Order: sequence, then C-alpha cells, then structure tokens
Amino acid sequence: MMGRLDNSRWKLSLAGFTAFVIATIIYLITGPNIPGILGFLTAAIVLFILNAAYVLYTNKKSVD
Repeated sequence: MMGRLDNSRWKLSLAGFTAFVIATIIYLITGPNIPGILGFLTAAIVLFILNAAYVLYTNKKSVD
C-alpha cells in the first residue's frame, strides 16, 4: 500500500482531503469555527482541482 501511495499522482488531493478531515475533527472538539472550516474546505477543493488538472495534463502529455 505504501509503495503505491508514494508513486501516486493523487497525493496532493489526498493531503487536501486529509487536512479537511482533521479540521472537521478539530471543529467538533473545539466548537463552532465556521471561517476556519471554510478555509480548510476551500484549500482542499483548490488542491483537488490543481492536482486533477496536473494529472489530466500529464496523461495527455504521455499520450502524445
């Protein structure tokens, strides 16, 4: 499993999703902090979009 994750091109998206999950857990422990949660959610979405664009670009480049 670790070998596949080290070579995965989706590591950036996984990091963003993990950050959002950790932020959600902190939110549940500490109480309402809407701006913090929205910041982590926005960061996770941006990381996912950037990583998806990178993966699609490298797939297109490798086909050419």
